[in-house]
Amino acid sequence: MSRYRDKMQRPSGWNFNMTPLIDVTFLLLTYFMLASHFSSAEKPDMKLPSPDASQAVARHQEDKVIINMMYQGPDAGPALSFGPVAVETLDALAERLTRLAEHNPRVELTLRADRRVRYGDVRRVMEMAAAANLGNLKLVAETDSGR
Repeated sequence: MSRYRDKMQRPSGWNFNMTPLIDVTFLLLTYFMLASHFSSAEKPDMKLPSPDASQAVARHQEDKVIINMMYQGPDAGPALSFGPVAVETLDALAERLTRLAEHNPRVELTLRADRRVRYGDVRRVMEMAAAANLGNLKLVAETDSGR
């Protein structure tokens, strides 16, 4: 009978204590609920004044255009996009830049190019922007912060 009693009193198998996991889950849930409440409180709904003869310049999304140049291979030219719209060739991009300059010459261009794209193609896009009199051009680059 003692042999049966020893088997019943010994722990059998592996047990996992869920209490700390539940505690951490509730703490995270509380944190995110409070953080979302505070972030929504930063911008309360209010009626802002609209001054007469204001000197401020309203910046709209149309004042910014992103040009992407994606690498397609060593023998192919880059894949181009003008904002969300794909552009077939560099000549079509030049035509779009010219039309953009006629519509809004103070637009801010952001040029993003894959590091594998030939510099000659990137330079050609920069020259097209200059030829269209679009002087506000930003180049996106990644810094080596790991070294």
